[in-house]
Amino acid sequence: MNSFPQILETLACLLEYPDHRLAGRLRENLSPALKHFTTAISVLAPPQREELYTATFDVTPACVLNVSIHLFGEENFKRGEFMAGLQARYSQTGFSTMGELPDHLSVLLRFAAQTDETERRELVEFCLLGPVTGMIAAFNESNPYRTLLEAVRDTLRHAYPGMQPPPSPLEQMRSHGAGCATASPACACVPMRINDGPDDEAATGIIQPDPQLFTT
Repeated sequence: MNSFPQILETLACLLEYPDHRLAGRLRENLSPALKHFTTAISVLAPPQREELYTATFDVTPACVLNVSIHLFGEENFKRGEFMAGLQARYSQTGFSTMGELPDHLSVLLRFAAQTDETERRELVEFCLLGPVTGMIAAFNESNPYRTLLEAVRDTLRHAYPGMQPPPSPLEQMRSHGAGCATASPACACVPMRINDGPDDEAATGIIQPDPQLFTT
């Protein structure tokens, strides 16, 4: 049986752009939860796979694979701070995004698979579970990528039963109209801070919640 990190690696690979490696990945994946996805994608010619991927994730804003957009909105300056924090953490550990933006879902899943349990849990709670669940709600049920995202969500839920992601900053802004005017417990969610020096209280080097990214 594959371990949780191995499953995350597999899901991450399937969420990458469907290049020449996809056919082999589909043959290797025997998960019953992904039968609909692998069957539907396998019958498509390479140009059709590419067209489906682009139409699914690049054309529809609600389904974009850049997690920071789901957390902050596309124009929020704190999205940039979040991205910079992720990139700093990756550089700190020697992790490569392989040319993708640091907040791409496949990149975050690969990083979660490789990091320690404490950081993995924080990534799932603050950065993965909420955006993935929101994306699924925007999908047409006939799209095979919906099945793939459902497998991501179910895998995360199985690993962390009962975990409920906090409201994202974007959700908070929508519920407050113009956003949170002052710092409050409700606003202190989903941030990323890098502890990497001796002056940090924890000095663990892991990504941790930082309320400053989520207050206005």
